[in-house]
Amino acid sequence: MKIPMSLFSLLFTWALLGCSKGNGNDPYIPPVVINPLDSIASVVQYGTPFSGVPDRQDVVLYQVNMRTFSEAGNFAGVVARLDSIKALGANVIYLMPIYPVGIVNGINSPYSVQNYTAVNSEFGDINGLRAVVDGAHSRGMAVILDWVGNHTSWDNPWITAHKDWYLQNGAGQVQSPPGTGWNDVAQLNFNSNAMRLEQIRSMKYWVLKANIDGFRCDYADGPPVDFWKQAIDTLRNISSHKL
Repeated sequence: MKIPMSLFSLLFTWALLGCSKGNGNDPYIPPVVINPLDSIASVVQYGTPFSGVPDRQDVVLYQVNMRTFSEAGNFAGVVARLDSIKALGANVIYLMPIYPVGIVNGINSPYSVQNYTAVNSEFGDINGLRAVVDGAHSRGMAVILDWVGNHTSWDNPWITAHKDWYLQNGAGQVQSPPGTGWNDVAQLNFNSNAMRLEQIRSMKYWVLKANIDGFRCDYADGPPVDFWKQAIDTLRNISSHKL
């Protein structure tokens, strides 16, 4: 499906703009963090960073829902159709969430992320994702991933390891995103600096591990504006990439 540019902006800039409706009175205002990424220092850059990322005003974006895009429903199915996407005039491919989907309280939604740094086996593995990215780059197209930054699945390991990373009620129970009816996901707590940094680390993981070119932010109005600024400033410090 071809998406009009009015609906999406490329890479990280839209994330900041998309959050502009957030609460300007958020109690937590972090400093700009240039490099909070020591925990993934061992992740080696895969491939050659793509030099052909288009300027935002020149983007022609093509959205891919892996489950329905091809009969195979996986990365290989996308690779097989890269030429047809290119023929439409697209220069950026936007992949809907590629991460493992939560089971607890789940409805099989790809926006219920169980692990931010893993690939959903339904679609293949890291090498399958790399094949999509490599094939797109060789045809002059950038690749961005869907990033679900506001909430996780109920069986994401963060909930048991770091309960304070989540919004809780007075009884200490983790909550779904308020006012949304999204009962299959748990709301993250953006007053937690540790959670913010781990999420940014996870985003950088994909830039290095699969050589992706940026992210589309799901529900950008959920997280506060200062989180997106923190993420954008940090990720754009990756000097080898035009993010």
